[in-house]
Amino acid sequence: MHSLVRDIIIQNVEYEILPYQFLLLTFWGIWYPQNWSLWAVNIQKSYFVFISFFDIIICTEMLIFFINSFGTSNFKLINFFFVSANITGVYKAIKIMLNRKMIREFLLTYFDADWRTPKDKIEQKIQDDINAKIKRVTLIYSISMLGIVLMKAMSPLTGFNSVSLPVEAWYPYKVEKTSWYWLTYLHQCILGSSAVCAHIGIDTLFMGLLLKTSYQLEVLKHRLRSLNISLLSLNRKGSKLSIENEKMLIIECIKYHQRIYSFGKKLNDKFQDILIILVLSSLPNICINIYTLSTYTGRTKIDIIATLFCTTSAFMQFCIACWFGNEITWNSINVRDALYDLDWTVFNLDSQKLFIFIMTRSMRPMQFKIGYLLSLNLDSFIKIIKASYSSFNILQQTTH
Repeated sequence: MHSLVRDIIIQNVEYEILPYQFLLLTFWGIWYPQNWSLWAVNIQKSYFVFISFFDIIICTEMLIFFINSFGTSNFKLINFFFVSANITGVYKAIKIMLNRKMIREFLLTYFDADWRTPKDKIEQKIQDDINAKIKRVTLIYSISMLGIVLMKAMSPLTGFNSVSLPVEAWYPYKVEKTSWYWLTYLHQCILGSSAVCAHIGIDTLFMGLLLKTSYQLEVLKHRLRSLNISLLSLNRKGSKLSIENEKMLIIECIKYHQRIYSFGKKLNDKFQDILIILVLSSLPNICINIYTLSTYTGRTKIDIIATLFCTTSAFMQFCIACWFGNEITWNSINVRDALYDLDWTVFNLDSQKLFIFIMTRSMRPMQFKIGYLLSLNLDSFIKIIKASYSSFNILQQTTH
């Protein structure tokens, strides 16, 4: 098994870039390696259709129960969170599945040897630090999301006097019967896990690509700062060849800079639908989870822990995207600082003019947009939190 995973990572660029994310998506049928046989690909596609079909069924069952519970004692706002979380999870999975070929070609186009292979020890350290950050954030986010599944799966097992399921849903049969109950229980746990893993895989995939963009900006800044040292010896020779080499290396940096901006724009375009869904679901989900925590009167500690995991996940889902989107914006601005660190007197006049291209571009920082209106940065995160808090206050006043 270990050798199979290793071979997949070695032979497929996307698995080399973000191994955990793509292996998780492969496990749930959303992705598959390019070098798989037609037979294996067809099985994987059938597996995805099978999982998606039952995911849609459970979403429908939960939605029917939520609608039917309006005006009754069974109505709970937290059920809206679970309905929206499952629906958005299924949507994300189908969206990525339908765009697999386009996303793979996009990654193969940009992540060539120059983008993946560090040129010196400093670039290697930058890459190691970024990869460590991706692993760390992915682990924290995964624990938060999987904690929901674990707590909800354990919740029915603590209710000794009543029959309950991890999430409330409508079924055309009586779940009180032992055989039907355990079948339904497994149905909810397995498909709930698939929806959560879709969120983890796709959310951390986008986050990982944001950090890879940040890595490229850090590499560019390092290469610009290194120009002062690497070209000083060439300029001292005073030959035409050294001057041409100087211009060539600076032009390479300009092209590298342009390529990073091009990658960021296309990344924003390809994940635009998912980002819009993220914003539309974040505001009500944060509000509902905080309201549920503030009004909780149950006796089961597992339920309150599960709600805490839900609240943390709702915060993190939007926060990590805004945090690293904000980081890219600042890194793109700070590219010009690398030029300020250079001794411009070492370079000839033509080279100094080329630096203006880089400085001019860095004055227009990279910004990821949500719906081409809302920027993916910390200001937007604060706006969502404020809007959620205002909604929470209104909700609290209308229910008391």
